[in-house]
Formats: sequence, structure tokens, C-alpha cells
Amino acid sequence: MRRHSGREDPLKKNVCAAAAFILAACSLAALERPFFNGCTGFSAGVQNRPDTSSFKPECFGESFLTGQIDFGGTLFLRGGFYVYGDDIFKYDSLSFAERNARFRMEECSATLKLSSSGASHYINAYIGNFEPIGSDLFLQRQFGIKPVSSSFTSSYRGLAGISYYPMYAKGLGYTFRPEGPLAFGISCYQNEALSDESSSDALNLDVRFASLLGITAADLSMGLALPEDEGDENYFFATKEIQIHGGLTFLVGNRNTTSLLIKAGINRLRLTKKNSGSDKINKWSDIYAFAEARAAGKYIAIDSSGFFFPRETAQDMVFLRHTAESKDAESVFGGNVNIHSEQLYIGATRTSLGAHTTFAVSRTYEEKFKASLLISPYAGIDIFGGSLNASLSVDCLSLADADKRAQCYSAQVGFKVNF
Repeated sequence: MRRHSGREDPLKKNVCAAAAFILAACSLAALERPFFNGCTGFSAGVQNRPDTSSFKPECFGESFLTGQIDFGGTLFLRGGFYVYGDDIFKYDSLSFAERNARFRMEECSATLKLSSSGASHYINAYIGNFEPIGSDLFLQRQFGIKPVSSSFTSSYRGLAGISYYPMYAKGLGYTFRPEGPLAFGISCYQNEALSDESSSDALNLDVRFASLLGITAADLSMGLALPEDEGDENYFFATKEIQIHGGLTFLVGNRNTTSLLIKAGINRLRLTKKNSGSDKINKWSDIYAFAEARAAGKYIAIDSSGFFFPRETAQDMVFLRHTAESKDAESVFGGNVNIHSEQLYIGATRTSLGAHTTFAVSRTYEEKFKASLLISPYAGIDIFGGSLNASLSVDCLSLADADKRAQCYSAQVGFKVNF
């Protein structure tokens, strides 16, 4: 069925009703003194323009800010945004003749916690990229653990990190947390990130299960998406297909010795009436997979990983964005070895050193392939209450090609701090 333009969106009505309910609870939560905390970060990088063989570097910048107001553990108000600027010193951009920056509200949410005998209940109303599939943010908020994501996939997109499943949502959620290390969730939201030439957005219904048992941490999400078809105005809501999606984050082991991290998911498994007998994934960019084995010694640690990422995911990563610059790229796959040490000190100041060696292949929509061999040394230092990091990436396979030599370098400096 399709919504008429004259009728009010029922999902928006539900979001407004939930927001009104949560705001009404503020009178009780206000009895507790609110506590504010957050995280911010910014970075700047330089690389050569991908469309030229001459030396024409461009500088990009990105920044994020997230914050949380905790009213006595009963009400949580969260917000965050992300800003990205491309070629920030280009004259056309400085004179406002050309737009080169984008601003995105990453999260605006309210969570009400209710307690009953032997369980806790969380009611969420949100807009944005709220606890997305593939992120370990749900595990962090439910069980209070440290981030489990790999340093290879680090980014400056905010607390949720890189985006695996396309999501920009308006919706409601409920999480049931019994006594013990288990959590069950369900959410219903309108996802604008799935819009394309034939649909404006999609109605999603997701279920989620998370656990923290022994030396394992797991987060499993599954759901259905119903893209809204814009071809027929005779229905309140119409759809031509059902999209199944899901994602798994799984960590086993001890982070101080050896561990294994696995992330995998499908963003769109399309079911249609026409080809219901042959469910299919239409594009390789609908799949992501990442596995990393970690071994840590007293001074040196080695992380070995294999990956398959959509271009939209890879281009946000500090150590992989260089291979995903081409707009023709559909996906990036390969392997990475990270040799690093986190136990170095300059006086009482902790520092870290390491290097990623990455073999990556980008695949285009025309099924063409481009290989890269990246050497990416990096360093970090704890300073000003946060962490200052710098990295340099060199594509060794492009050094021998005079037409590509200028494009084989990139560098980035960033700072993150919790407050």
C-alpha cells in the first residue's frame, strides 16, 4: 500500500509519540543529576588527485562529535554529527563557486531504561545511524566492553565507525536485557539510505541478539526491508520486492594474547515475485566480510586479516581509502598484515608504532580489476588527554609506472579524545 500525500506518515506519528513519552519521563529523570560525556575527533590528509598523472595534491579533512547526557541511568539523550571536506584548498571551493563539503547528523536518539524483576527494558526513538549492523556499538552500550573493531578498519566517522549496512533511519526500538550477559532487540524504522531511482526509502524490521559469554562476544542482526515503490499512486504503500539483510560480529579469545574477530553480512538479498525461485544478490557490493587473527606478545603484536568490502565502506577507512577513490570501483578485497607495538614509552607518555602491509584489489562494475600493494607505517602518541595519530601510505605497485607514480602516496594526521 502507498501513503497519500495528504495523509500523515504513521511512522513519523509513532516517532513523535515516543519522543513525547520520553520527554514526559524527564520530570522523573531530572531528580538525578545529569552526567555528560562524549568523544570528538578530526583528521586532515593529503593525496594526489585521482584523475591526473601529474603532481597535483589535494587536501581533505573530516571531523566528528558525539555526546551523551545520562540522567541517572534512566534516560539517555545522544547526539552526533560528521563533517567531511574534499579538496578544501581548491579555489572554487574557497569562493563558494563549488560545494566540496558535506554535513551529516550521525545520531539523534533518546533511550528510556525501565527495570522489572530480573530484567531491564530499553525503549529507543532515533534518527540517523543508530547502533548500525556491523558496528560493535550495541555491544559496548549493552555490556560496557571496550571496542573490538580492528585498527585496520579505523575511521573518523564517529563512535559507530565505518558503515557496513547503508542506514539513515527514523524509527523506534526495544531491547530486552535479562540478568546475565544477553540482550535481545527489535526495531522498526524508515531507512532513507536504501533509496534509489525506483524507491524513495524502505520500511525495515530488524531483530538483534547479543551475548558476552566467557571469552566470546557476539552480535547477530537480521531483518527485512520493504522498498517503497513510487510507480503507483493508488496504494498507501507499494513494494515490488523484499530485501533480506543480516550481519554478524563475533570475537573469541583474549585481547591481551590471542583472539579472532569475524565480521560478515549481506546487505540485500532480493526476493521478488518474478524470480522467487532464484533469490539473488544483485551486486558484489551487497556483501561484506572481514576476519582477523590477532597474536600479542609482550612487546610486539601481529594481526593478519582478509577482507571483502563495498567501495562505500572502504573509502571511509584510513588505511584502505586510497584503493577506493575511483567512482567506478564496486568493491575492494584482499589481505592485510599489521605488525605493531602498543608498549612504547617516551618518559611516562605512551606511544605506539606499527605498519600495515596490504594487498588490495578493487573491482569495477565492468568487472575490471586493479591491484595495489600498500605499505602504511603509522605512529600514535597519547597527548592532551587524547590520541594523536599519523600515517603514510605508499602503493608499491604504482611506483614503477611513471603515469601513476604521483598517485601512489597519501598521508593523514588525526586526533581523538574522550571527554
